[in-house]
Amino acid sequence: MLNFTPNLAGRMFVAACGHGARANRRGLLSFLLLVLVGAAVAPARGEEKVPADAPVRPPAERIARAVEQEIEAGLFPGSVVLVGRPGKVLYHGAFGRAQVVPEEVAMRADSIFGLASVTKVVATATAFGICVDEGLLDFEMPIRDALPELRGRGIETIAVRHLATHTSGFDNVKYHDRAQGEEMLDLMLGASPRWAVGSRYCYSCLNMILLGRMVERASRKPLDVFCRERIFEPLGMHDTAFGPLEPSPRVVPSGAPALGQIEDDQARLAGRPVGNAGLFSTASDLGRFCQMMLGQGRLGNTVVLSRSTHGKITHNLLAPPLPARGFGWDMDQDAPHRPGRLSPSAYGHSGHTGQSVWIDPKNQVYVIVLTNRNHPKMVGGERMREQYRARGRIGDAALEAFGY
Repeated sequence: MLNFTPNLAGRMFVAACGHGARANRRGLLSFLLLVLVGAAVAPARGEEKVPADAPVRPPAERIARAVEQEIEAGLFPGSVVLVGRPGKVLYHGAFGRAQVVPEEVAMRADSIFGLASVTKVVATATAFGICVDEGLLDFEMPIRDALPELRGRGIETIAVRHLATHTSGFDNVKYHDRAQGEEMLDLMLGASPRWAVGSRYCYSCLNMILLGRMVERASRKPLDVFCRERIFEPLGMHDTAFGPLEPSPRVVPSGAPALGQIEDDQARLAGRPVGNAGLFSTASDLGRFCQMMLGQGRLGNTVVLSRSTHGKITHNLLAPPLPARGFGWDMDQDAPHRPGRLSPSAYGHSGHTGQSVWIDPKNQVYVIVLTNRNHPKMVGGERMREQYRARGRIGDAALEAFGY
């Protein structure tokens, strides 16, 4: 079989074209024929040549190897990966260690992780959408109409969707150094935007905390109670709840001061559940949530969101040069933790504790990668960015293993 390379092609072309007009024509035809043959048998550039009789590794083995490579590189002690499509879990596996110190604890498939900012979409954005379906709130309403207690300057033109897309003009300043509990939450009500509404994207936990307050005011229920009654219990997400949790072998440590505590300082020191962080869950529970989202708000006979509201939440609301964002959801194709094999319509979110959830409505698949990247200590800088990219690589390996 011909091993066709660019250098060989060049030599053949010179030989074919160097002996007069008639020979040139005959040689050129021969050259073109060999080009076609060579293109058919040569491996694509950058592809590894695989022997025809090489065994094809099963999906589980391919996913396991991808995760183990990241663990061996020291990016995190352990991980749980779940891949599924409507009505079927394709893969669910646990790897490495859930805990390193003070003693080693193996990761379990049903380990419970602090989700950090994945709270923003699984709880807060979904809860807001339910309130929209019930006529209590609206995606376009001014934020002061939804939360009259707001007293910042220059907020008159800020709509709810600006909070959810992080284009409100609020920065990501933290409040827990100035106060805690209700006093801290009251300080947030006096925030003023730093930039003109819609002029720039600035990821801000304040945006989602305010959305959570709006849900509480409209529903007249605490955020955790509303989410439990309207999202988690109907979907059978029995291991999903706002923290803190009682320590147990199933709870995975993070960068929090103690096992079962919330890692995010503002969410932990607020003294009650808020909309930016603090949710704990398992891969299986998140899989049920993802199936509901692939079902456009429905899982079996359970309807969490109307099809219309679901569509508005998962539709890109921003135009370039701003990054693509849905209502709370990340749709940026350049997000470092986003698997590259997803379609452009995919939406997801990351968590500072090491979590990634991605849902692809076009390909009808979801991929969940949960890690304990901040245990035994908090990580930042380039190492943190590489941990994010590692989750994208694991997601790609899992999708590729099942032909996506």
